[in-house]
Amino acid sequence: MRIRINDILDEVSAYIPDADTRMIEKAYVFSARIHQGQTRLSGEPYLNHPLMVAWMIAKMQLDTASIAAGLLHDTVEDSLTTVDDIKNEFGEEISALVDGLTKISKIHFKSKEEEQAENFRKMLLAMNKDLRVLLIKLADRLHNMRTLEFHSVAAQQRIAKETLDIYAPLASRLGIYIIKTELEGLSFKYLNSETYTKLKAGLDTKAKEKEALLKDMMNLVVTELEKVGLKGKVISRIKDVYSVYRKLNSQNIDFENVYDILGIRIILNTVEECYKALGVIHAMWKPIQFRFKDYIAMPKQNMYQSLHTTVIIPQGERIEVQIRTQEMDNIANEGIAAHWRYKEKGKVDKEDEKTFAWLRQLLEWQTELKDPKEFLQSVKVDLYPDEVYVFTPQGDVMRLPKGSTPLDFAYSVHTGLGHQCMGAKVNGQIVPLKYTLKSGDVIEILKSAKQHPSKDWLRIAKTTRAKNKIRAWIIAQEREQSITLGRELVEKTLKSSHSPALQKTLKELNLDKLAASFSLKNKDELFAAVGFGKISTHQIIHKIIPDEVKDEPKKEPEKKLASGGITVKGIEDLLVKFGRCCRPLPGDEVVGFISRGKGITVHRVGCAYVSDMDQQRLIPVEWDTSIAETHEIEFSVSCDDKPGMLGSITAVIGAQNVNISKTSTQSLADGSSRCVFRVLVKNLQELSLLFSKLQGLKGIYGIERSQTF
Repeated sequence: MRIRINDILDEVSAYIPDADTRMIEKAYVFSARIHQGQTRLSGEPYLNHPLMVAWMIAKMQLDTASIAAGLLHDTVEDSLTTVDDIKNEFGEEISALVDGLTKISKIHFKSKEEEQAENFRKMLLAMNKDLRVLLIKLADRLHNMRTLEFHSVAAQQRIAKETLDIYAPLASRLGIYIIKTELEGLSFKYLNSETYTKLKAGLDTKAKEKEALLKDMMNLVVTELEKVGLKGKVISRIKDVYSVYRKLNSQNIDFENVYDILGIRIILNTVEECYKALGVIHAMWKPIQFRFKDYIAMPKQNMYQSLHTTVIIPQGERIEVQIRTQEMDNIANEGIAAHWRYKEKGKVDKEDEKTFAWLRQLLEWQTELKDPKEFLQSVKVDLYPDEVYVFTPQGDVMRLPKGSTPLDFAYSVHTGLGHQCMGAKVNGQIVPLKYTLKSGDVIEILKSAKQHPSKDWLRIAKTTRAKNKIRAWIIAQEREQSITLGRELVEKTLKSSHSPALQKTLKELNLDKLAASFSLKNKDELFAAVGFGKISTHQIIHKIIPDEVKDEPKKEPEKKLASGGITVKGIEDLLVKFGRCCRPLPGDEVVGFISRGKGITVHRVGCAYVSDMDQQRLIPVEWDTSIAETHEIEFSVSCDDKPGMLGSITAVIGAQNVNISKTSTQSLADGSSRCVFRVLVKNLQELSLLFSKLQGLKGIYGIERSQTF
């Protein structure tokens, strides 16, 4: 599709008849000059991209400043143009939007994941100032996804995964289902092209087969509605490919058993008419129990409102019927963009503030969670809007993520209530803290001043808020205990020493200076480090004794072999074991976790359990490559479900002299197979070589190393 500036101006004039389009035209001329001579990977002029982004923004019916910013969004990144230049030419409002959209390019991060997290932090901060930044960003990402075919396979996978993890859920949170659905479909297409093609073909065939049936249904619905005085619009709909894929996987069924692929949507004028139409539909066809959802009385957090019911028609088909008003339909498709059009002059009221409470939460986390990986994981978990609606004993409705427990409910009410939670009553019955809340539950929290959080709660809690509060309490308590323990260990060491140079009390020592020698801020940090086991009393003694009284000055060893091929800088004779949660291999980037009295547990960097650990007790560790040991790991292979496939895979494994200790296979709903292998390998290099050989087999879709088994 080729868009010209006149197309954009015509679109704007259609919904803002008196719009001053001179700023849009000026932005177009400026962008054309900046991008002159630049081309995209497809070979087309680069200017086509900002034109397409501006067109999408106009289709969302945003204001002229947003459209101008869409035309200018890449000018600062791709040229010597500065934000101040934009401000001088176009004013404060447009320059602020462009600044919010400009990527971080001059800051260097430790890893791609950290860079992604920091870019996302900046986007959140920009969103806090003006949500139009995100709407423009979504238009930008959608057009980039539409032209992803011109990128390398590696870039396609990376961009598609980022889109599926972050941008599609954000579009969903803002209620922009048109963009959300297309982003999911395009991401799925590049992440799993073969399955996408099969499902798309199946959906197209199903739609063609049932075209006449749906037409008859819609005519019948119109007739029955008119009998009770209801006039509205009735349209057919078919489930999108990615939502079908998720259903196949979550319910472990095949395509033929997805019964609600087809559906119809009834659009009426008022809420009263919607409920009246629901009665008509249930009188026509038998509704399926537990398949009715009233999102009008209890809207989703992204403002989505509609009545959903699934019925069985005489032909035996299950059909989902959605009933809503025209305003609800506009908001369902366009979300916040349409929502603002129904507000006087785009004003945001108190109800809007409640609606976007999730955005404030994201902004709180971006300041609370300093580790980029932990922050990004929290964002991914909490962006997905599957929710349950529960009630306080006073009848107030509270939204919580699906899978939440009474512990999450308690912390969502108040941190103090969460800390003192000793149990809960659900619908008048006492339940355990790990009970999974269901929509409609009435929750009463039982508390005690003697109750305190424990590490077990981190496995029970599901929400980021609850986990953060629990973790913060545990870290604070363990820090106090470690300071006390560290002080006692240092005092005991000084008292038991036979060296005159060490016959000192803590009062005689300049503890802050001693702490500074370990690059620590103060004595409390020093004692905490000793208590945690990060600094040994041997190192303390080494710092205290003056050089002139040392009998035989010895350089402290940089490394000391601990166990299992792992070395730990500055710490001697520690027991080392490997985390069963992630099964690290020599060559993996690893980190150690200090357990009091139990030595060090080695985990892979990025292990899910590491993010729940006390970050102060993590310690750098390294592999000793001089030691060769075999390690048991597990991986899964997605492949064609056909005779001989398993034999071909095991033959490749055997040819690499890798021993198999266990194997299993499972046929999947999409016609593929999942083979799981447990093998013994020496290091990451040997495993990578094996994966490379397996990837060369025909019929292999993907290989994934298991985190745990």
